[in-house]
Amino acid sequence: MLILLTHGNHLLSDRKQARKMQPYPPLQTLIAASLLRSRGVDVAFFDTTFDRDVESAIRRYQPGLVAVCEDNFNFLTKMCLLENRKLALEIASVCGERNIPVVIIAPTPRIIRNPT
Repeated sequence: MLILLTHGNHLLSDRKQARKMQPYPPLQTLIAASLLRSRGVDVAFFDTTFDRDVESAIRRYQPGLVAVCEDNFNFLTKMCLLENRKLALEIASVCGERNIPVVIIAPTPRIIRNPT
């Protein structure tokens, strides 16, 4: 089963970072992908920093599970946490429409029974 890893940090959701054009790399998501791959798990990575079109990644990879990883490394410096959560919930909704299980890993976790 392929796992699609992504995150909810879209650059244009954070006006300050968009002005500076110095986006945060999604370190936590990349580390998770590397760790899973090192253990033989089939993993794809989709970077939402510049592209919010997760639907195209889901169509392309056809994952059995989607994991949205929020980057806790930069948790205290980000001012767009609400926007990150909104994007994570949008991703969960897209997955729900396709009956794909989704996990959201965030500093402020919520249990979502039915994301659609």
